[in-house]
Amino acid sequence: MKKTKVSLHLESMPPDIGRYMKNATVYDSSCSENAKTYYISGEVKAYLKISGKGTLEREYTMMNFLSRHQVAPEVIAYASDSALDYLLTEAVEGEDGTAVHHLANPAKLAAVYGEYLQMLHSLPVDACPYRGRTAEMLAEAGRKGADLNILAECNYSPVDNVIIHGDYCLPNIIMDRFAFKGFIDVGYGGVGDRHFDLYWGIWSLRYNLKTDAYTDVFLDAYGRNLVNGNGLRYFAKLMELTD
Repeated sequence: MKKTKVSLHLESMPPDIGRYMKNATVYDSSCSENAKTYYISGEVKAYLKISGKGTLEREYTMMNFLSRHQVAPEVIAYASDSALDYLLTEAVEGEDGTAVHHLANPAKLAAVYGEYLQMLHSLPVDACPYRGRTAEMLAEAGRKGADLNILAECNYSPVDNVIIHGDYCLPNIIMDRFAFKGFIDVGYGGVGDRHFDLYWGIWSLRYNLKTDAYTDVFLDAYGRNLVNGNGLRYFAKLMELTD
């Protein structure tokens, strides 16, 4: 994860956030156009995400839920001002799945990538704050004018019965030499259909490794008995409709 040393204006931040920044060294590690992300090295080692007002509340809530299950970093502080949301989370040791030493062993990477997704999908759903994720996705597609009748061709009825990440890609899993440390960027998570995460997991392996050669390794590690080909096609088609 690239880090560039920068300066931030503490006086413009909510006090609950700014107090952790005093005398800290700050590095820009942003990788998205939708939010700025900074690595904070000071009183605490942390990541600060800043985005538009109201856009990080869901991530804050899901991060709290998942951290209680020890699969995501703990939230240090969350605050808003008139224009922005601020989410400060602990920095866990390790690097994301696109680190050079992870990509250098693609078979190992694909295997643990599948194992850790199965671990996430095995968590109890009872206390999850966001449910019915498939219905939310369908509603969003409908608002974009998608013809959802096309999904009937997939011969699959989604089942929202596992905790999904919602953006399961290699940059959003932190590992220390393949040892699991935590999931990040969990704002699209909730109780959903496992095939949504599986679809994006396959997509990310293809994108980051520039090959489909490790799809089977990923699915075997996840558990072939849990995978429905029609389910993968269903969410592939849904994503096509929302592009």
